[in-house]
Amino acid sequence: MARILIGYDIHQNARRRRVLRLLRALTPCYQKSFFDCEIPTSQLPALFAQLTALMDPHEDGLIIASLYPGHETSLGQRWTHGGDSLFLVN
Repeated sequence: MARILIGYDIHQNARRRRVLRLLRALTPCYQKSFFDCEIPTSQLPALFAQLTALMDPHEDGLIIASLYPGHETSLGQRWTHGGDSLFLVN
């Protein structure tokens, strides 16, 4: 199992509601646009794909970070206006 923190910045209300519905189905632990989720590690790539499919890469942002101290890094995507970049969270 992986315990992750998911944060988003979504500009359009309709997209925000779709992402919110998806994440609320995973966990009752959330506040505003941050969600504390515990899911099987094997499901992380599928969750990332689902979330990014609901977002606009030119307007919205997404961060996924591991909350387990034993994990050295977490892979996430942060979109910015007009481009995207990949980063690691230690």
